[in-house]
Amino acid sequence: MKVTAKVTESKGFKLSNFIEPKALPISIITLLLAFCYSSVLSFISFYAIEIDLVNTASFFFVVYAVAVLLSRPFSGPLMDRKGSNFIMYPAFIIFGIGLLLLSMTTNSFTLLAAGFLIGLGFGNMQSSSQAIAVKLTPPHRMGMATSTFFIMLDAGLGFGPYILGFIIPVTGYSTLYVILGVLVILTSVLYYFLHGKKERTARTNLASI
Repeated sequence: MKVTAKVTESKGFKLSNFIEPKALPISIITLLLAFCYSSVLSFISFYAIEIDLVNTASFFFVVYAVAVLLSRPFSGPLMDRKGSNFIMYPAFIIFGIGLLLLSMTTNSFTLLAAGFLIGLGFGNMQSSSQAIAVKLTPPHRMGMATSTFFIMLDAGLGFGPYILGFIIPVTGYSTLYVILGVLVILTSVLYYFLHGKKERTARTNLASI
C-alpha cells in the first residue's frame, strides 16, 4: 500500500514532483549565497587585472580549496553535535567579511586572505545547506531534496554573472563586492526566519526533555 501511495503521489503535473517544499527555504538561502559567490567565480580575474594582482589571483582558488579542505572535517561533526545554526551563522559573517576584504584589496596578502575567508564561509555553507535540505525531508524524498538544492545553487551560479554584468558598469568591481558582502550578512536574517528560528526552538525543546 505504501509503494502504491508513493506511485500515485508522483502521477500528474505537480510542482512537488520537481521541487521538494521542505527543502525550498534553505535552498532559497543557497540561491542568494550562490548569487553572491558567482561574482567571485566569474569576475575575480577581471578584478585582479584592475588592481594589478594577476599573478596572485592565480592562487586565489587554491587558497579557497585549502580553506574548505581544512575546515570541513571539523564543520561536519560540529554540525551534528551543535546543529546547523552553529555553523551557518559564523559562516555568514566570515563569507561577508571575505567579500568586504576583497573589495578593499590592494596587495597579494589581502587578496589571498579574502580567498581563504570566502572558502571558509561559502564552502562550509554550501555543504551545510545541502545537509539541512536532506535532513528536513522524508527518506523517500531525499533525492528530490538534493535536486531542489542543486537547482537553486546552479541558478545562483548561472544567473548571477548575467545579472551582475549589468551592475558592474555602474558600481565597479570594488563597490560590487561591498554590496554583496553586506547582502550575505543580511541574508543571515532571512535564514533566521526560514530555518534558524525553527532549529533553535527544536533544539531547545529537545534539551528540555
